[in-house]
Amino acid sequence: MQTVEILKQMDPYERSKVGDAIVESKFKKGDYIIREGEEGKTFYLIAEGTAIATKQLNEAEPTKVKDYEKGNYFGERSLLTSENRAANIVVTSDECVVLSLERDTFNRLLGSLDDILKRNMEEYHKFATGS
Repeated sequence: MQTVEILKQMDPYERSKVGDAIVESKFKKGDYIIREGEEGKTFYLIAEGTAIATKQLNEAEPTKVKDYEKGNYFGERSLLTSENRAANIVVTSDECVVLSLERDTFNRLLGSLDDILKRNMEEYHKFATGS
């Protein structure tokens, strides 16, 4: 977990506490891990495999907006803003193993999720505004 960007600023004790609360799930190619518009209460980290983010823009079909691979994470935007999911996350590899952590569990173990996740909101602002 030390190689995951969002968790690098945690001390070893914090990472250990998070590690104990993480749930592992497996998905197959074409599965949706999250869907645009759903309520978001879970943070995800890709342990194995690949996925893409798609977003409903002006086209009839969702448009790919981002690639994800091992070590990448997603789902934190909804946890911070309490907005519904901004995009779909769809598995592109034969199998994808994700680690997930619920907001309530994270906050119970480490306090507010906001401080850790706000460090990365600038990237999402650029994504949302296209700048």
